[in-house]
Amino acid sequence: MATTVLESPTKARRPPAYPTIKESWAFLGWYLLVMLGGGIPLLLLCEKVLHLSLASGLVIMTVVGNLALLGIMRWQAGRRWLPIRLRGQEQMWLYVALPVLVLAMLLVISLVDLLHLPNRADKTFKDLAKSPILAFVSLCLMAPILEELLLRGVLLRGLLRNYPGRPWLAIGLSAVVFGLIHINPAQVVATALIGLVLGWLYYRTQSLWLCMAGHALNNLLAFAGMMSGKELEEKSAVEAFSSWGAYLGAVALSALVLYWLLRRIQRTTVPANSASNPGESAGEVTLPEAG
Repeated sequence: MATTVLESPTKARRPPAYPTIKESWAFLGWYLLVMLGGGIPLLLLCEKVLHLSLASGLVIMTVVGNLALLGIMRWQAGRRWLPIRLRGQEQMWLYVALPVLVLAMLLVISLVDLLHLPNRADKTFKDLAKSPILAFVSLCLMAPILEELLLRGVLLRGLLRNYPGRPWLAIGLSAVVFGLIHINPAQVVATALIGLVLGWLYYRTQSLWLCMAGHALNNLLAFAGMMSGKELEEKSAVEAFSSWGAYLGAVALSALVLYWLLRRIQRTTVPANSASNPGESAGEVTLPEAG
């Protein structure tokens, strides 16, 4: 008589990807520790010992600090690390429309200026503007690449994998962390809102290239304003238009354009973690395993 052996349907539960919600908040702590505990002494070393300009020191601090954070995250993740994906659903029209999307987003977010939040980094930006090349490298190249690797490439990707049924939890948390790491009150709220748009863009396209390009365009506009002269730089969002009516009309039109673009992106992309997602391995960058 034949004996039938039934296989147990129970499988070992796969550990969560890095990071969890708790580990995302821990990343914020690591960021403050690295940038304040290590970055400031490094900045002083560059200025007082190596006699480098403030702009040079800021570039070095940004690069070293963010690379250190990437290493810390890789070490903490261990075998739960997800390879970083640079490419996703690459559509040429998205890159063509990106400048319009970024400009519309910034006009809508300019409403935050009406809160008149204190700007603690004003002197730093003015000093940085004295070295245009280094300012451009720091703001328009290094910051978009490194911050997108950390915030969307590692943090958001892991959260989306762990909470596939709650994408707005993952996007919202990554956006809040993105805002808080900028510390400066005048930047925190606006940066968090930008993080919501970039996070949703990553969720729909899984493309870090696209997020890096959008981040770079945003910073490029800020860089252009910083280099355009004191008069334009110190104008409020309302003063840049002829009247309140013109400003609010521009904001309303921008909101409509932004909504239309985001709806079109939604219709032409497949969200992260979908069964019909494009190949998981496309454009992946794998860091060596820690330990």
